[in-house]
Amino acid sequence: MKKTTIAISLLAVTLVITNGWWAYRLLEAGISYTHQGVSLEQSRESLSRALAIIRVLGAGDASRQQVTKAAQEASVPAEPFEKEGYVWIGELGLRFDASGHLVDAIIGD
Repeated sequence: MKKTTIAISLLAVTLVITNGWWAYRLLEAGISYTHQGVSLEQSRESLSRALAIIRVLGAGDASRQQVTKAAQEASVPAEPFEKEGYVWIGELGLRFDASGHLVDAIIGD
C-alpha cells in the first residue's frame, strides 16, 4: 500500500509539473506571436510609406511638403516630428537638404 501511495504521489507531482511547463510554453508562444504581429504591422506601414514616397519622387522634382504629405497619407495617420535632423513619420525617418530635396531615408528602431 505504501509503494502505491508513493507512486501515485510521484505521478501526480510529475503531471502538475509537466502541465505547468506546457502552460508556460503556450503563454510564451502567444506572447511571441503577438510581438510578431506588431512587428509585421509596423513593417507594412513603413513599406506603404516608402512606396508612396517613391511614387512622388518618380513623378518629378518633389518638394519636402509633397514627400511628407505622401508619407502621411499612405498608411495609418501619423503626425510628423523632427528629431536629430530627420523628419519622422511613424517608423520612417526622412532627411532633406537645404533646398527641400530628400537625401536620406531610414527605418527607426
